[in-house]
Amino acid sequence: MPKKKSAWYLRPKPLLFFCLITPPIGYLLVVSNLDRFKNEERISYLTLATITASLWVLKFLPKTVGIYVWSAILAAFIAGDAIRYLNKRNHK
Repeated sequence: MPKKKSAWYLRPKPLLFFCLITPPIGYLLVVSNLDRFKNEERISYLTLATITASLWVLKFLPKTVGIYVWSAILAAFIAGDAIRYLNKRNHK
């Protein structure tokens, strides 16, 4: 049986484009088609759309608030890396 082709907007490059340039559209595409993606793909697309959406929102905030948000994003990345490192170390 031939493999069923996915729609053009569900292929990796267009989906990455939507998640990077227009995160709300990327969210809609990923969430409405969750069953078509593997778990790792879902997480990576939603993470990319979330990060891009947070940067998108910064454009609409006052500059003083933006500094705090950038600090929170940086802290979240550092905490995520620390948790991933500790999780890998405990599972070995």
